[in-house]
Amino acid sequence: MKSPALLMPIAFLLITNTVQAKTIHISPDIRLGEHDGYGLQLGVKDVMWLDAVFISIGKIEGESTGIYTDSYRKEKVHTYRLGGQYAFDRAEVHKVQLELGLSKYSGRYYNYNNLSKEHYKSDGISYSTSYVYQATDTFGLRAGVEFNFFGPFSTPRVFDTTVNATLGFTLSI
Repeated sequence: MKSPALLMPIAFLLITNTVQAKTIHISPDIRLGEHDGYGLQLGVKDVMWLDAVFISIGKIEGESTGIYTDSYRKEKVHTYRLGGQYAFDRAEVHKVQLELGLSKYSGRYYNYNNLSKEHYKSDGISYSTSYVYQATDTFGLRAGVEFNFFGPFSTPRVFDTTVNATLGFTLSI
């Protein structure tokens, strides 16, 4: 397959066909960090012993200056994750989300002194964890952090890692 995004609809269909779902889980978010982006969770609620099971797709991109002022880089990271949400109190107001999946990095590094351009592409592992405050039965607030790890020396980034904070909300329809 050319893209892991093709696996997401298949996983979603398997989840919904094997379990009788009560409601749909939707959660858009924004991603803040060195580069900004956005994401979306889509899944089903009340699956087995979890409050929600979902797929998560996201993208961060941006430009930043290199170590020296005569260089900069343009980068994009796409994330594809499967996740679950679990309430850790009896009132089911405080919840935690854990996600694990794949990330795809593409970037260009420009150096103006010798007019060089370097292209980078790498696949890696993506992990995210979030805290959810369930304000009502249908609405919750979400805050978390995501990590994307790539192979050693496969990107011009320090430690070949991106870290972003995520802010969003959850809806149960």
